[in-house]
Amino acid sequence: MPGKLRLVLPHGLLLAATAFLYWAATRIAANTGAGRIGPDAWPKAILVFMGALCAWEIVRRLAMRPRGAAQPSPAGGGEGADAPPALQWGKLAAGVGLVVGYVIVVPWVGFFVATAVFLAAFPWFGGMRRPVLTTVLGLAGSLALVVVFMRVAYISLPLGAGPFQALSLALLKLIGVS
Repeated sequence: MPGKLRLVLPHGLLLAATAFLYWAATRIAANTGAGRIGPDAWPKAILVFMGALCAWEIVRRLAMRPRGAAQPSPAGGGEGADAPPALQWGKLAAGVGLVVGYVIVVPWVGFFVATAVFLAAFPWFGGMRRPVLTTVLGLAGSLALVVVFMRVAYISLPLGAGPFQALSLALLKLIGVS
């Protein structure tokens, strides 16, 4: 298989899957009142963004210069300067573990807490060792997602149980949802 085709094949397959899923989303019944978006709007919007990203990546990969055609670095990078970084299995395992853990705990601790911890822990395990920044990113990102999902998209989120539910309800009251 030619090199360029091999580079764009995954994104081409994703683009084809996106087109199929968009077609499937057109079959969602959209009986809504005046001025309200239907249940078909969000899947279609996400699929349009996904298709655009796949198309962008295909064009980018087709337009990029092959590795062997790159000019040698004046700093004397030597052979292997264009080699991709080695896969870091520990970071990969930590990322997968965080995603699996998130899915498992979100019903009990609620969306806000689980997402805040996830958004703070993911860059930390990825190598960002700035605790204040990762904490702020986690809290701000989680709050932004709660506002978007609850106030804009009208999607209910898991509140959690016990004290986590009380925290979620207080947060919802604070942002004017309940």
